[in-house]
Amino acid sequence: MTAAEIKIEDLFEKDIRRDIDGVIKVDKEDESSVYTELDEYVVTGESLKHFDNFFRNYTAAMEEPTDRIGVWISGFFGSGKSHFLKILSYLLENRTVQGKTALEFFREKITDPAILANIEKAVNTGSKDVILFNIDSKANTVNKGDEQIVNIFMRAFNDRRGYLGDVFWIAELEEQLEDKELYELFKAEFKRINGESWEERRVAYSFEQDDIIEALVNCGFMSREAATRLFESDGASYTFSVEKFANKLDQYCKSKGENHQVIFLVDEVGQYIGENSELMLNLQTIVEDLGTRLRGRAWVVVTSQADIDTITKQHVKGNDFSKIQGRFNTRLSLTSANVDEVIKKRILQKKGE
Repeated sequence: MTAAEIKIEDLFEKDIRRDIDGVIKVDKEDESSVYTELDEYVVTGESLKHFDNFFRNYTAAMEEPTDRIGVWISGFFGSGKSHFLKILSYLLENRTVQGKTALEFFREKITDPAILANIEKAVNTGSKDVILFNIDSKANTVNKGDEQIVNIFMRAFNDRRGYLGDVFWIAELEEQLEDKELYELFKAEFKRINGESWEERRVAYSFEQDDIIEALVNCGFMSREAATRLFESDGASYTFSVEKFANKLDQYCKSKGENHQVIFLVDEVGQYIGENSELMLNLQTIVEDLGTRLRGRAWVVVTSQADIDTITKQHVKGNDFSKIQGRFNTRLSLTSANVDEVIKKRILQKKGE
């Protein structure tokens, strides 16, 4: 091919006409998207420092339990904070896509042996539930913007365990059935009676009370009278709090064996809180209770356009948020320099460079 025949697009390492998703969505989980996100993720000088900071603190907590279990990732819109959060989730669970693990992808991207060793230690130690979600998407649409953050965390935790996310007392019923090793029997009985699976019909539980009560009685979980009273009250006596949430996580981790962790990675927390001091206090209580009770077995990683100091000192006023600043000890800030380097390497990288 002569110089005159060479097209500009042939100079680049990758097809410049390929589709590139300019906005990373944390709930986009199809295999093709996940593979592209891992394959084309650019580890910049700035993001390398953040990986180092995060995994140093994270692995240190494995050796020395800590209550500093919060990670605050900040950056303007388009800075790559959602992508960074999503990549962290892939690494922590060592996501496998098209036969290749997240760790294998990153062995090709990170050459620093110390950083890579910490990532490998984090991946290979213990077991994990990695729960990634956008807080606004997971919030109840009726109370969106005002719903307590702990409720949204609990909904995500219920979803992760395969329970009904929206109705906490039904999820607790499922949890108790599972604790007594009766959940599978209950589901089998419900399907036999109803004709449809429990997972398909539970969202309409108020219309299926007779069949649910019958299944609860048949599996030996409770008497007909007790089950009838339970559904007549429709969870009126059920209460929920941050303390109860922390206790549930503690019991869950213990039930999964030594070194099990639950890691919440939550996108756009700063935007959801806005100037609402009650929501900020709720987040503070969550990280405080999880830190104190679970000592590193539960982590909270969030993103925000503003850093935590700006949020607590300028956006949300009138309260002392010194505790939350202490809990979110790991703070990572993505800047425009990161974006420039990503564009250069992901899109404009030429062959032979």
